[in-house]
Amino acid sequence: MAVDFVPYGAYEDIINILGKWKVMDMKSLSDFCSYELKYFNLLHKVRKLESHGLVKSVLLGRKDKHIYLTNKGLKYTGHDYTYEICDENITHDLITGRVLKELIKTSHFIDGKMFHEVVVENIFPDAEVKGVKDNVRYQLALEIELTQKSESRVKEKYRKYGRERTYNYVLFITKKETLFNTYKRYLEEMNSESQEAVILMFDKNLSVKKFNQKDAICFYQGKTTTFNKLFEDQK
Repeated sequence: MAVDFVPYGAYEDIINILGKWKVMDMKSLSDFCSYELKYFNLLHKVRKLESHGLVKSVLLGRKDKHIYLTNKGLKYTGHDYTYEICDENITHDLITGRVLKELIKTSHFIDGKMFHEVVVENIFPDAEVKGVKDNVRYQLALEIELTQKSESRVKEKYRKYGRERTYNYVLFITKKETLFNTYKRYLEEMNSESQEAVILMFDKNLSVKKFNQKDAICFYQGKTTTFNKLFEDQK
């Protein structure tokens, strides 16, 4: 009888990185790996994990290999208690991870979690991040909007975040200007509670590899503004 491969050392590290970030490209995996592995050594280990059914890979753009845990692989990490991701969610989850990584690189965001590590009743953000502005800490939920949702669904989300006390704010991020303008119109029709909680952001270059918050357009409390004015110290 074949014995299941139990991850150890660098294999275990790979499993836990994927458990935290859900899906990663090979370069990012190499950057996060605690072991100093040359690219082809890392690739060999990923392929071994694939051969034992612990990870799956997909090529995006016909050249970039992206890896995620299977249901079998999820059993070996304490970071993720959910399920193997669906193919149609890969791009969304990669962009969410990109946004979160770029935010926590800055001095005004401290730490963050992807959706599968977030435990909040009745509200399900794509990620969350802890921020600090003028020495005051706050919780920011992230919602990555790649496709436009119905008006009723969007407004219900606005209401929930307006009522929710776990998060001080929620940042809706999109790369579509039409979606940004539509969501802005919806927000302008909401009560003050929702308008105080919800921030909209439009980054036309948002992708699995790019997120440039500095050049993005933001909308908050009826005004078009910038990321710097909203999130960086003003003193």
